[in-house]
Amino acid sequence: MQTNKLRRVLGFWDVFFIAVGQIIGAGVVALTGIAIGMTGPSVILAYFFAGILVLVVSIPIMIAGTSLPATGAYYTWSSRVGGGWLGSIVLLLILLATISLSLYGSSFGLYLNPLFPALSVNQWGLLIIVILGCTNLFGLQLASKVQMFLVLLLMSALAVYAGFAIPQLDTVLLEPMFPKGIVGFITAVFLLKFATGGAYLVVGLSGEMINPRRTVVVVMISATLAVVVVYGFVALASVGVIPWQEMINQPLTVAGRAFLPGWAMTYFLIAGAGLAICTTLNSQFIQLPRSFMVASWDKLLPEWVGVLNRYGAPYVIILGMLAVGAMPLIFGLDIGDIARAATISASFPAFIVFWVVTQIPKKYPEAYKQSVFQLSQGWMWALFLFSEFASVVGVYFLAQDLSATVIVVLMLWIVIAIAYYPLRKRYLASKGIDLDVLTTDEEIFRS
Repeated sequence: MQTNKLRRVLGFWDVFFIAVGQIIGAGVVALTGIAIGMTGPSVILAYFFAGILVLVVSIPIMIAGTSLPATGAYYTWSSRVGGGWLGSIVLLLILLATISLSLYGSSFGLYLNPLFPALSVNQWGLLIIVILGCTNLFGLQLASKVQMFLVLLLMSALAVYAGFAIPQLDTVLLEPMFPKGIVGFITAVFLLKFATGGAYLVVGLSGEMINPRRTVVVVMISATLAVVVVYGFVALASVGVIPWQEMINQPLTVAGRAFLPGWAMTYFLIAGAGLAICTTLNSQFIQLPRSFMVASWDKLLPEWVGVLNRYGAPYVIILGMLAVGAMPLIFGLDIGDIARAATISASFPAFIVFWVVTQIPKKYPEAYKQSVFQLSQGWMWALFLFSEFASVVGVYFLAQDLSATVIVVLMLWIVIAIAYYPLRKRYLASKGIDLDVLTTDEEIFRS
């Protein structure tokens, strides 16, 4: 196991800004209007309860993250607890999600092109993917500092949006608070879970954190709550200046035009909506390679895939991600349907990981004693069922009006994910290598 080649360079603030950048994406710009259509002015409270829901659902991840901190956590936990085949399925499902990089790129272009038409939408997208991908080639420490800078700019833009609105708030517009009733409110909470989730992904960086057992749980809680507070003010601005009916299914820019001066609107579009996409994109470049690194060290993937450069960056994986994200933009492909498949695919590993966590107390009792939460088996299973339910609801929202293309891609990829491990195992066995032994090596937890 090559985890000793990784340096523990990430402190609390590095991980905090990575988490915040992962949480704040284009979702707050697009989903706020949809949630307003579901619940009206109570969208402000819906964001708060969505954050609480995210934290409750994330408790299993906190348990695993503080019991067994590890690089590439989703793959590592699944393979060590459930076996190499299960880990392989998780890995392949994560792999499909990398196509969403092109979606982030094109979304960035949609905001920048109207302001700076010298480059097309796809050219802007290609540019940002190349810049952030190349930044990550110089190591985790630089990438985390870039993330910190981008997140601070992003937060300033959201502060500008809310700051200009607050002096113009009309409390009359906030009544009635629940025009769609409790059902509409709960529906909005589950929808906004997408906009407030994401901090849990930092567990994959545990092997490179200075104090992972403390940092994982503190960052997951503090980053989620910090973003919820910001989102609450953004939501208040969106329903407190213009009638909420005008914001139904509309982006934040519709409300912004009512109270933002021209320069502030431009700044919000670039540093707010644009950088929201950039921070999520950079987080993907930071976090996704870790699972593939460990899988290559296990020989589940060819070993050359996980080779590190002199900056400690898995350059082959990063360049591969860059190519996957760039090619649809270069060739002008319509990646909308495939990106939806990728987004749904990225939700599937959680179903497996939640089950894996229930097995930790039994398989790793000493490690479990170090967990931030000490739950009985009954509470573990109750939390498991609730987390799975929340994930099912989330996939339901993502799967609305799925096209035949998305369904076919998902079914085909699931078949590939199931078939890959037995084929790889047979190939390595012909060379005298036991893949089952490598993918269940527990040395990674002691690195």
